Amino acid sequence: VLFRTVAMMVPDYTMIGEISLYSMGFSNAKSLAEKIIDIYKLCSEQLSSQSHYDYGMRAVKSVLTSVENLKLMYPDKNGEEIVLRAIYDVNMPKFSSEDIPLFIGIYGDLFPGVDLLVPEREELINKININLNKRNLQSTPWFIDKIIQIYEMVLVRHGLMIVGEPFSGKTCAYQVLAESLGDLQLDRKAIMKEFKTKCKIINPKAITLGQLYGSFDVVSHEWHDGVLAIVFREFANSASKDRKWIVFDGPVDAVWIENMNTVLDDNKKLCLMSGEIIQMNSKMNMIFEPANLEQASPATVSRCGMIYVEPKQLGWRSFWLSYKQTLSPKILLDHQTMMDDLIEWLVPAIFDFIQTHCSLFLATSENHMFNSFTRLIECMIKEGTGVGFGTITLGCIIIFCLIWSLGSLIKGDCRNKFDTFLRKLLLGNIDQYKKPSTFRLTKINLFPDMGTVYDYVYDKKNNGSWILWSELLESKMISPDARINDLIIETDETAKQNFFLRIYLKNEIPLLFVGPTGTGKSAIVLNYLIHLPKEYFLANVLNFSARTAANTVQDIIISKLEKRKRGVYGPSTGKKCMLFVDDLSMPLPEKYGAQPPIELLRQWIDHGNWYDLQTKSRIDILDMLFIGVLQPAGGGSNQVTTRFTRHMNAIGIDSFSEETMSKIFSQIMIWHLNKGFSESISHQSIVLTKRFIRQSCIF
Repeated sequence: VLFRTVAMMVPDYTMIGEISLYSMGFSNAKSLAEKIIDIYKLCSEQLSSQSHYDYGMRAVKSVLTSVENLKLMYPDKNGEEIVLRAIYDVNMPKFSSEDIPLFIGIYGDLFPGVDLLVPEREELINKININLNKRNLQSTPWFIDKIIQIYEMVLVRHGLMIVGEPFSGKTCAYQVLAESLGDLQLDRKAIMKEFKTKCKIINPKAITLGQLYGSFDVVSHEWHDGVLAIVFREFANSASKDRKWIVFDGPVDAVWIENMNTVLDDNKKLCLMSGEIIQMNSKMNMIFEPANLEQASPATVSRCGMIYVEPKQLGWRSFWLSYKQTLSPKILLDHQTMMDDLIEWLVPAIFDFIQTHCSLFLATSENHMFNSFTRLIECMIKEGTGVGFGTITLGCIIIFCLIWSLGSLIKGDCRNKFDTFLRKLLLGNIDQYKKPSTFRLTKINLFPDMGTVYDYVYDKKNNGSWILWSELLESKMISPDARINDLIIETDETAKQNFFLRIYLKNEIPLLFVGPTGTGKSAIVLNYLIHLPKEYFLANVLNFSARTAANTVQDIIISKLEKRKRGVYGPSTGKKCMLFVDDLSMPLPEKYGAQPPIELLRQWIDHGNWYDLQTKSRIDILDMLFIGVLQPAGGGSNQVTTRFTRHMNAIGIDSFSEETMSKIFSQIMIWHLNKGFSESISHQSIVLTKRFIRQSCIF
């Protein structure tokens, strides 16, 4: 009764395409329009269903826009070649590697015998290669294609999304493109005319909706602009010819991005709640950089051009090639050859085993694990600078680093399986993975038979040998006046944590400890921070809870730092701030899965800045290092986004063995019974401890 029905008619895509193509000067517009629509129909039927795929009217409109641009560039080319190239440019970037062969087959059937037109991008590709070399990145054909695809999409769509999991090259791709376009502008000999690019990066989930767009003051009802409103107005009013990109580096959901619909469609207007409407200019682009689009609405997906990047296409070998270039001056040529052989032999074998036989404390990827390996081995090589490395020593260091990077997150029982597998692999007893001739380590040079590979650390002293972690411990007497809550009993686990705390923080690498509750993760980190020299280090400790808010976290961290100059914060000059976040996985996810406190920390680690909560101006954070502790997901602990954990070298801390528990409680019992108890009672401490542990295991 209250609502009147309205009939909506699906537009005739073919007729729209035909009229547009005729207006561009194509004589065979009808057949070309039919082919464009047929391709989208076949793609929707035959390709996989992905959240970032769209075959609607806006996709057709993008193809027509691309056709128009190509027609102006190549007026003498065949119409079919131009249309095929436009279809390729608009659609190829968004397809997954499994769907690409199917798509090639579809357009091959509809355009038989038509060669794919290759636009002249040699000048841009040359600049891209130069900038990749400057950043020590690998110019693989796949990565260069993705950078070119972003450029082609920028020309066609004013809103685009670069979608992909961590370590797929999203950020580097658009940054290298921006640098290359700037270099083209400076190159007077270049035929291709381009402009310098300005980027402003915002994480939309690190701030509230009011801080993003703007809000009215509750008391005075005065309007205050948000971060996006200020940046958008600045770019829109700019008269310069530079390209201007606003990059949203964070999760996309159906709430905050709905206000962007008028910006992303043909209106190109940002409508604020104050009533102000800001018109986007022709030099602006809105770039979104999410890991996935599971929470995005179809209305948002259809409004944006898509570039999909996959970590497996980049592969861990790209990281190895980049690291080798920094490693070359530090080690001998023979050692480089041996390292190459060892990596090609051990890494694929370990990855295959972990994927099929192991469960992990934390969701991660092969690229992340291998990146952790390159960081750890770099730290170990720096530790040995000036000492020199023999072949045996270097081989043992590589094995140690592989265990504590690729295998560091393996859970309890799976560690025993991994131990058995790795010992067999190193002795050459697995036929599937042939031992290289350059690997000269024998059983004498490898781990002792007792315990697992996780129980040993390679000691370069005394001609190099594998020693138990406990041998790194210094014997300390517990003070009789110590409080029981402050006691830390030195065990293998404390030796491991202290070793990695020292080596990673010395090299300014973010560190994450993962493991079940009751394993002393937080206590050992706090003890380490307490004993750091106060004149060089400032400790800042945060405990997250389910109700922790991003604004609160930012206020607490900033309150411990000094304002060095306008827009720059950090500890006192000459100091480092050690930011320790306990219970990192506790913040409750929002309706669409984002955790604002985690996104806030990610923005700092990724880009080194936040936005002032009052003035909305950018503030840079300097000289701050990160240490985190979290429990695996389950119970009150939540899954933390891999876009945050990818920055950390993660160390798994497993539940204590019975031997470790016995050592801890027997020392506490001895310490307590030595305070005035008779000898007959003191001698019973070990027996009492064993009975206590046995009873606790039963319960």
